[in-house]
Amino acid sequence: MSSEKIVIIGAGTFGLSTALHLLRNGQKNVTLIDPYAVPSPLSAGNDVNKILQTSSDSDFYAKLGMEALSAWRSDPVFSPALHETGIIYAALNEKERASIDHRYEYLKRRGDNVKRLNNPQDYAAVINGTSPAGGQYQGWYGYVQENNCGWTFARLALENCARECVKLGANFVVDAAEEIIYDSSGRCCGVRTYSGTIFPADKTVICAGACSHKLLNFGNQLLAKCWTVGHIKLSEEEARALKNMPVVLNLDFGFIFEPDENNELKFCNEFPGYTNFVGKDSVPLFKDAIPEEAEKQMRAFLRQVFPQFAERDFCVAKICWCTDTPDRHFLFSKHPEHAGLILGTGDSGQGFKYMPIVGKYIAEIIMNGAINLDEEKQKFWRWRPESGKERDLKSLQGRSGGNYKIKDLSEISTWVTGSDISLEELHL
Repeated sequence: MSSEKIVIIGAGTFGLSTALHLLRNGQKNVTLIDPYAVPSPLSAGNDVNKILQTSSDSDFYAKLGMEALSAWRSDPVFSPALHETGIIYAALNEKERASIDHRYEYLKRRGDNVKRLNNPQDYAAVINGTSPAGGQYQGWYGYVQENNCGWTFARLALENCARECVKLGANFVVDAAEEIIYDSSGRCCGVRTYSGTIFPADKTVICAGACSHKLLNFGNQLLAKCWTVGHIKLSEEEARALKNMPVVLNLDFGFIFEPDENNELKFCNEFPGYTNFVGKDSVPLFKDAIPEEAEKQMRAFLRQVFPQFAERDFCVAKICWCTDTPDRHFLFSKHPEHAGLILGTGDSGQGFKYMPIVGKYIAEIIMNGAINLDEEKQKFWRWRPESGKERDLKSLQGRSGGNYKIKDLSEISTWVTGSDISLEELHL
């Protein structure tokens, strides 16, 4: 049992997972600071569902995905949120088809249940057991992975993790971290919040996602970007017909899930993301609305999969913020110049699927440093300021869809809101 004071800034995916693993390892003085109670509206994990993939263009993250899946299945904190429905992977363009082939061959070698889908009839049969309407799935190239993947009820996972942390003795503070405090030697010794409260700490951990840049100069290692989300309300009968359908992930169009417990169908358009530059930094702008161009892309995707819903009003329309590193590897490291400061950020749009295990590695760095991490994790997740030098802020970073261009929200003139939500903007 350790008496060290550990303060975690951010009670989202990485912060909660880190707290859980610290507490399970005997740490008894763990405080999480977030402007909102769990599930925080600032957390990208505060969502009805997130894709759980165990394949990737990177074999490293595919293996990490299988490690995470094992924890999703076995850990009682996370297992209630797991839905192993399978995933359909598809693409149209040659570049994305190459990614499809890489994943398919990897999964075959691993022994997963994968099956090529060769025509529109194959896609329709797997998705909802029907025949395709005119124009559906034309030019789609892909396969279905039937096991070891699906989706997770993300918000439930956050809530369950927070409850377990409270049970184990965590202290949750609803306040905004404003400033990291250092002593005369440069050692990090705590946090000052918006209310003026100072929280002394032996170890301070930044798990603030897209808001991390507010607290430290990362030297262009982090870039906040957002993506767009829509929901459509279905009837009980419509939702029942789609229950347990696989996630549909088209690398050119977007992805869509089975309806949730409220009969809402969630979908996202595939594109490289938006920034929101204020001066030299991209700053999260939280908004219950999406650019009109995103709505058009979502409806085009719906016409491919569920044309009967394509013109229906959106009941939810929002943007979701993540933070990209230049190479899309996480940033899990002690700060090289400020003792007592640890970084647990840089989700790069792929962090949630690893929630049950990601905190294990951040907690290990907090308690013992990176020495016990394997060589790949040490290499990929280290503090790496050289990666931010002359960074191309318009790099697609392997992302596809849309017009293959990263836009800034300052370029957007027309926004679309959901029909049953109020518009609220939070500048952070």
